[in-house]
Amino acid sequence: MDNYNQVRKYLDSFINYERKVFFQYKKNLKLKRVKFLLSSLNINYKDLKAFHIAGTKGKGSTAIYCANILAKSGFTVGLYTSPHFFDFRERIQILEKDKKYFIPKKDVIRIVNEIKPMLEKIRFTKKFGKLSFFEVYTAIGFKYFIEKKVDFVVLETGLGGRLDATNVVLPLVSIITHIGYDHMDKLGYTLKEIAYEKAGIIKKNTPTVSTIQSKDALRVLKERCREKKSKFFLLNRDFFIENIRMKKDFSIFDFRFNGYSLKDLKIFMKGKAQIENASLAVMSVLIIKDRFGFDFNIKDGLMESFIEGRFEVFKKDPLIIFDVAHNPSSFSVLSKNIEFYYPNKKVILIFAASKDKDVKNMLNKINAVKIILTTFSNPRSIPPEEILKNIKLKAIIEKDLKKAIELAKKIYKKNNLILISGSLFLVSDAKRYLQN
Repeated sequence: MDNYNQVRKYLDSFINYERKVFFQYKKNLKLKRVKFLLSSLNINYKDLKAFHIAGTKGKGSTAIYCANILAKSGFTVGLYTSPHFFDFRERIQILEKDKKYFIPKKDVIRIVNEIKPMLEKIRFTKKFGKLSFFEVYTAIGFKYFIEKKVDFVVLETGLGGRLDATNVVLPLVSIITHIGYDHMDKLGYTLKEIAYEKAGIIKKNTPTVSTIQSKDALRVLKERCREKKSKFFLLNRDFFIENIRMKKDFSIFDFRFNGYSLKDLKIFMKGKAQIENASLAVMSVLIIKDRFGFDFNIKDGLMESFIEGRFEVFKKDPLIIFDVAHNPSSFSVLSKNIEFYYPNKKVILIFAASKDKDVKNMLNKINAVKIILTTFSNPRSIPPEEILKNIKLKAIIEKDLKKAIELAKKIYKKNNLILISGSLFLVSDAKRYLQN
């Protein structure tokens, strides 16, 4: 294979659970298969110095904050996140002090050609079943990070945690972001069950950092930490964010842990939830500070951090905001952000979601004057008529996303805000259209 499109087509030939709605999570995801894959490819993943992140929302932002703090401190950092907006190379990034880049196409082509003979041999085995796209891509990421001799890797779990392909690593620190209701058909219908899956990334004698959690989720995390002799650091109990000042374009806060304090930390990602995510990253690097004897450039790392689609103001006239919120808890945060940043604006919501989502509870969180239900290009998209049947709200159906956007622009008045939210796939499609 000598061009990138051929390689993409080849990778797409592996089963992709990101494009499937219903599958048997516990039956289809196997860590033993991932270990078998990595050892078959001679990828020595055990040498990776990892920050490992699981949770329902805030994983991507926390990963970006961690990676930028480490990079601004002079280290070479591998960042592995999912899903992607436009090109799956976004999932594998290298960050250095003054530059960052996605894995180049030529390296994707080279690595896939190198590993293809073995992939074909073990694509399906009786013992382990079928290799998935995510597992193969994780292997490519690990191989590339080892080649680049990265000092640290920051890994975001794909789904859950316990059975996720990234969960083969023994991390320096495990990070748990907010745990809420999402992917319930796979992870469980109670917070206790969901937290059990997320807590699967907590390892023996490895510190764990967590944001504020519900009682049920917290109980599970504490129990897992006790079992694994993992020292547990909890926001607002062991480390603190104080003196929060949220402005129109940035937020400033102070951070305190034991006798250590940092004043006037500044972030440009919006909302109180982002301050909490940033504090998880700060706490995580402070934990390993003594072990390695490093000083970290926390201030510049936080200020440098931005991630697409997180309450992102795309355009000011008409005012268009993208948000990849895709479950009730992230919609709750989104609603608070709108109230805080745009208290006098009436929301025109363009909405689409994946088939396994709790759309009723998502839509009930947002106070919108107009709702336009649409679709996106991933096969997981719920037909708008199905959403309408499910909700007790008035809504317009416009299946064609481009037409839905143009309709919102037509309705738009000066006191409005066009919000495009419900799925990363929706935001990706909308952004691609609006940028062109």
